Amino acid sequence: MKRRWIHTTSSDLVFFLEAKESEVMRLSPKQIQRLKEAVIRNFGKDAHIWVFGSRIDDQRRGGDYDFYLETPKSDPDEIIADKLKLLAELHACPEFEGEKIDLVIRSAVPGPELPIYKVAKEQGIPL
Repeated sequence: MKRRWIHTTSSDLVFFLEAKESEVMRLSPKQIQRLKEAVIRNFGKDAHIWVFGSRIDDQRRGGDYDFYLETPKSDPDEIIADKLKLLAELHACPEFEGEKIDLVIRSAVPGPELPIYKVAKEQGIPL
């Protein structure tokens, strides 16, 4: 993966991580770090996270954050509690404060293969 820096109109540096020739994502290094640390704290080191949606489109600006997370956890109550803790942690940090965050979680609980899972993994960028 290649990395490059660009300046935005607000003079902040924004990090673009190029996963494939035509894909980039609009997350700062601090946002990536905070997200990964929060996922590990709440879901463990075996969880995997992707960013998908408008944040992987370099031509778009703004938009919410769409994250897809896979966890080996299978207790629905624990997964819901951990999701709420993760979202609260992200909203409490300056990097995501006031931002809309959508978090799609696929757990080890047997169930239907939802179309959003396929879209998020195929079009998203793993972090």
